[in-house]
Amino acid sequence: MSWKLKEWTCGGYRAEREDGEIVFIYKRPPWGTGRCGLRNFYELRSRGLLIGRITEENSWRPLVTAEWLAETDRLLNETDLLEITAALLPS
Repeated sequence: MSWKLKEWTCGGYRAEREDGEIVFIYKRPPWGTGRCGLRNFYELRSRGLLIGRITEENSWRPLVTAEWLAETDRLLNETDLLEITAALLPS
């Protein structure tokens, strides 16, 4: 399915899927989280629960990591995370 990203608040985004599913994407500062050296650090939340994390290293050869953190009984899955990551961090 296709996800559409919209600017939401404070550098965050709102991803909407065609069937009405919504994921809120919060840009988090890397300091204080043990994630220093990251260029981008996003948390994905669906219905108030943390479902994923997207990080991008700040180096000459950036490495993007998408990490699925949700339970398996969600309406979302790892494929949705990859589609959102591709829309959020275009190469």
